[in-house]
Amino acid sequence: MPRGKYVNHKGRRRHFTSPEELQQQSEDDSSSEAESDDEGADQPGGSKARGAISKQSAKAGKMPTSSEDSDESDEVDRDAKKGVAGLIEIENPNRRLKKVTQKIENISLDTKPELSRREQKQLENQKNRRRYEQLRAEGKTAEAKADLARLALIRQQRAEAAAKREAEKKAAEDKKSTSETAGSGGSSTTNIVLTDAKNEKPAATNSKVL
Repeated sequence: MPRGKYVNHKGRRRHFTSPEELQQQSEDDSSSEAESDDEGADQPGGSKARGAISKQSAKAGKMPTSSEDSDESDEVDRDAKKGVAGLIEIENPNRRLKKVTQKIENISLDTKPELSRREQKQLENQKNRRRYEQLRAEGKTAEAKADLARLALIRQQRAEAAAKREAEKKAAEDKKSTSETAGSGGSSTTNIVLTDAKNEKPAATNSKVL
């Protein structure tokens, strides 16, 4: 039988009294009753005192003592620490943790506040971004090198196109000057021939008149 009344709570182990303990308890009760009978015969009011003692003993037998409760709690704790349960620290997320309040004089201003995981990640990303921008400005990144090579190629193509246009312009000017020189030389020769022809013709007429 379990000791006491209404002690079968969840999480506790049931404790049963052995037959030897029951027999020993009954013998003790009988011996105490015999002694109380002897004392009650000598003193008046002994029956009342005996009844009160028996009631107290009955109540004491039914209600568990503090030592028994502590023994049961020790057994529960000992059983909980066995096996894997002793290695795992159980935390209830629904249970609110008590905030530890500190006094102003105990708070040191030198200690930096602890950042959350998200804040630490954002700070790390910002540092990496600034470092990358600095390397890109110095031309040390692969992207910056590709941009510089593309810019050099564009400059070379523009220089070649400008040189080609200049050469074509110069060739056109040379051709134009050559054609102008050839045209001026042909017109002077024709004038000389015509002048000679005119001079000879009047001479012929003069000779005929004479």
